[in-house]
Amino acid sequence: MAVSYERKEEILAKYTKLVEKTEGLIVTEYRGMKMTEFHDIRKALRDVGSSYLVTKNRLLKIALRNRGIAAPDDLLTGPVAITFVHRDLAGSVKALIDKKKTMEKLILKGAIVGTIVVPEADLEGLSNLPSLDQIRAQLIGLLVAPAQGLLGVLAAPAQGLVGVLDAGSNQVANVLAAYANKEDAA
Repeated sequence: MAVSYERKEEILAKYTKLVEKTEGLIVTEYRGMKMTEFHDIRKALRDVGSSYLVTKNRLLKIALRNRGIAAPDDLLTGPVAITFVHRDLAGSVKALIDKKKTMEKLILKGAIVGTIVVPEADLEGLSNLPSLDQIRAQLIGLLVAPAQGLLGVLAAPAQGLVGVLDAGSNQVANVLAAYANKEDAA
């Protein structure tokens, strides 16, 4: 069925907006899949913050080119569905790899991350990357560690002084108690 020029413009605008807001695109081929399988994939990807759409390849190529991303022709040929990753790239790749294990008709073709094209063979490695939240937590830990060390060094003399005073006060109390016991005995 032919698509009108106005409808093509709407689709192109939608693709452009999705490409602008995505961390990456994962390209899959869905030839021969049942709709229930397709919806199952969609749900799994929604759970990790991604959307899964059947796309018009030519219009998606234009949207990518408008954003300065060159999409290889071998990725965007045939009946493809694109995962638009909004939150967790590694989690989305993991979800697709898990689905591929139970759905033999799902074919992972590759991914586009930024301007880098990731071939299908490298998707497993991409799935092992930490999430953005994990990277942020590690970075904060790295930034906080020197400050914690400095606080420990600065607090050590004060803690030592408190320890000496506490020990001294305990000894004075012990001496006074001993004299009191001695006077009571005498």
